[in-house]
This record gives sequence, C-alpha cells and structure tokens, in this order.
Amino acid sequence: MKKLKSPAPFMLIAWRNMWRQKRRSLVVITSITIGISALILLTGFMNGMMVQMVDNTINTALGHVAIHRKGFRTNIKLEYRFIPERRIIAAIDREDRILAYAPRLTVKGIIRSGEGARGVLIRGIDPEKEKRVSKIYDYTLKNEGHYLGDPASDDILISKTLAEKLDVYQGDRVVLMFQDRNNEIVGTGLHVSGFFESPMGNFDKGVVFVGITKLQQLTGVGDAVSEITMLTADKNRAGTVRDRLSKTITDPALEVLSWQDMAPNLVSAIQLQEAMMYVIFVIVFITVVFSIANTLIMSIIERFHELGVMKSIGTRPSHIFFMVMLEAVSLGLLGLALGLLVSVPIITILGHTGIDFSFALTTMRKWGSGSVIYPVIGPRDIIVATQIVFITTFIAALYPALKAARIKPLDALNYT
Repeated sequence: MKKLKSPAPFMLIAWRNMWRQKRRSLVVITSITIGISALILLTGFMNGMMVQMVDNTINTALGHVAIHRKGFRTNIKLEYRFIPERRIIAAIDREDRILAYAPRLTVKGIIRSGEGARGVLIRGIDPEKEKRVSKIYDYTLKNEGHYLGDPASDDILISKTLAEKLDVYQGDRVVLMFQDRNNEIVGTGLHVSGFFESPMGNFDKGVVFVGITKLQQLTGVGDAVSEITMLTADKNRAGTVRDRLSKTITDPALEVLSWQDMAPNLVSAIQLQEAMMYVIFVIVFITVVFSIANTLIMSIIERFHELGVMKSIGTRPSHIFFMVMLEAVSLGLLGLALGLLVSVPIITILGHTGIDFSFALTTMRKWGSGSVIYPVIGPRDIIVATQIVFITTFIAALYPALKAARIKPLDALNYT
C-alpha cells in the first residue's frame, strides 16, 4: 500500500478523535476555559488596581517629574530650598513633553484646633498652577467650601479626614506651627476654606495646603521653593524627560527625579504584582498540563489497536506524532478562544462600570487605589495568555505523542 506523505488526513483524524471522545475533550476544554478566564480577569483586576495606585500617587503627591535640591526627598527641611531661576524655567519651557509645571514649598509642622493637634506636611502651592499638575482641585468637596484662591490669602485647605479628627468646619480658624528659615517657631492662624478627599488615606491624614506666597512670607524664604513639579504627556516616558532636563540643568546642588525615583516603594509594589502573576501563571500551567496529558494518554490507550493498524499500513511515526500534537493544540486553542470570549467582554464592561469596594473603603484608601477598581487588560496580557496555552499544550502533549509514535505494530495488533 502506498504510504501517505501528507499530514493533512491526520488533521481530520485528530478532530474526529476529539469528537468521538467529546466528553473527555469537553472536560479539558472547560478546564482551560476556566483557567484562562480566571487568569485574564485576575490580571485585569490587578492591572487596574496598580494603575490607579500609581495615578493616584502621581495626582496627589509626586507629579511625573520634579526638580529638588539634593537631600530634600530624604529630609524635608527649609534648608533644602532653591530659587527657581529663569534658566531653570527656560529649560522646562523648552521641553515639549512637559504639559505643565507648578512650584511648591513644603515644611513640616503642626496643625492645632480647639479639639486637638496633628503633625502634618504644610504644602504651599500656587492654586492655579497646581490645578494643572495635580487633582487636588478635583478632590475638593465643592459643597463644603471652596478651593484655595489667592496664594497670599489666610486660607487653608485640609482633608475631610483631618477635619473630622480636629472637629473643624468650613470657616473655622486653625493654627499652624512650624520652623522658619532661622529655625524659630512660627505660629499663625488660618481660616479653613474647604476640604478635600483623595483616594489616598495616608495622604489625607498628613498633608494640608496653603498659598505658596503666604508660606514664603511666614517662613522668610523669599521666592525660594522646595520643588518644581511637572506633568508630562506620558508617565511612562517620565524617565526620558528626566534625563533630558538633567543634561540642561547643570546646577550640582539640584536633582531631577521621575516618579519612579521618588516612589521606590511603589515600583517595588509593581514588581511584586508581576511576581504574583507569575505564580498564578504556574498554577494555570500545571492545571492545563495535567488535564491535556491525562486526556491524551487515555485516548492513546483506547486507540492502541487503531494506532497499530495505522503503523501497519505504512503511516509514518512523525505523522502519528503530528496527529496527537494537533489534537492537543486543538483542545488548547478551543479552550483559549472560549476563555477569551468569556473574560474579555467582562473586563471591557467592568472597565467602564468599575467594581465597587465601598464595603472595604478604609482598606482600599490605605492602598491608595480608591474604592472603585476599573480593570484593565492590554494586548500584552492576551499575548501572554496565548503563549501559556501553546507552551503548556506542547509540553503536555509531548510525552503522549512520542509514546504514540513509538508504538510497535505487532504489539498493538495483539493488544486486547
């Protein structure tokens, strides 16, 4: 009998075998579908949570890029101040990737009311410029006061959380105490203009805002600032902007930092999330390997006689190997397609509606992600899931396929 040279007929045989063993094949496809769906959904949730943690930190405290005096990030003191000279501003203006910038003056101090006192960071801002680099204005509760206006006014903006602890209301007077440039204690009374509530619980507890001109007058630093915070067109390109500014700003006392430089703990959290996803990948990998391998081994045992006949009529071992591998890949692809068909629409819908975790508001605000998580899935995640399926199906099918290809016709024909 003439040997079949093309593997095409064995594709049909592989699909026929899947249909004949549809119950077992359905179990495998279902397990892959559930695994891929769970993987995509969990990846989307963790991606969304991490993106919001990063964005919320940037939108409240860091910005994308900032210029500081060296030492300021580790020791927030007035001595680490600098004058924003025209050449520094000109360097910022020349960088087309910078959308906006704002000066800040920050000192440590104490806020006091008739009911108590709290240690805080006092941040002097230019209210209008700050609107363009942070979301403090957006976080201001418009129905309970107003955002800062004149940078030289006697107003102060505090968080709702801090207001509740100090038992103060809009229009009440609080006292700020801090050290001026001569290390002398300064105390001043300010009126609460309004309240803000950000997704960052720890930020709300420890930061208050006043006009930068007012704080410069009280501390006696003139036109000096602690930092210049910038917003770029893309937070993922902040490192590029940092490097270009560093080459332009040659003052050895100053440093230009990206948000990754200023928040190493946040970068570590991102790396931890990626490590956790690898653990999940391994779990899915093991599940798929055992499901497919078990199905294929049982299939070969049940078709031992049939495979022997195929070898007897001249079927090449490579074609039998190909047939078994094709059966495994078909199972994997069907499971992958169904998994994506289930999970991607769900992620898309939840990406618009969000998942409300208001029941765990305190915990979510501690993490800085906010109470509503908007899952995010990207092409990279789909590609990773596809690679996992292909790799696992190949590994799972390798042993059964080799075993089938090495079947001896005489043994198979005598097999009962």
